[in-house]
Amino acid sequence: MKENNINPAFLPNVRYVFRNPFYITRRALYKAISIFSKQFSGGQLLDIGCGTKPYQPLFTVQNYVGMDYEKGGTNNNPDADFFYDGKIFPFKNKSFEFALATEVLEHVFEPDSFLSEIHRVLKEDGLLLLTVPFSWDEHEQPYDYGRYTSFGLKYLLEKNGFQVLEQIKTGDFVLTVFQLFATYCYYNLSKNWFIYKLSLIFFFGPFQLLGILLSFLLPKNMNLYLDNVVLAQKK
Repeated sequence: MKENNINPAFLPNVRYVFRNPFYITRRALYKAISIFSKQFSGGQLLDIGCGTKPYQPLFTVQNYVGMDYEKGGTNNNPDADFFYDGKIFPFKNKSFEFALATEVLEHVFEPDSFLSEIHRVLKEDGLLLLTVPFSWDEHEQPYDYGRYTSFGLKYLLEKNGFQVLEQIKTGDFVLTVFQLFATYCYYNLSKNWFIYKLSLIFFFGPFQLLGILLSFLLPKNMNLYLDNVVLAQKK
């Protein structure tokens, strides 16, 4: 895996802190996914809601298949290999050894049906890597339907035929507060291109580095966090 194959917006390298106002959350997600991806080797992987497939270089699988949601009957994602109607995945039962869904579940209005479809297309003992935001603003509106606690997410997965193998939270109380304030500032400063470019260097970069430093120095509190990351297995 080479870093230059991945969109810089998703990389944890510190030099990108001056280019990305969402560096804190992207850094934490990348690190968590890179750790869990080591358990995905060989076989076929289905990236659900794949977007631009930002994490594909982290996975050493035989076939990496990207699937995206067909919005209003239009297929406008050139990186997707398949599209689905929001209900039924276009694959036969037990087609994949692995499934990946990063920052997708919050956009699903019927999570039980969604997880049931993942369960259907996974082979026996297949693995699912799922990431879901806990603290984040409403985005991709109006298609933003839910936030899940770590306990609620575990219950939902077990209810739909999965066993949770590992579950972690990304970010801590301090990092979450800093990232949310940086996001608030982004919405205001990005309205002017010139001011935004300056703010990346003179505000967003130093501000997020300060948050990372304080998170390291201050006592940890994980009651407020950024994302849930779960590795689950089909039962």
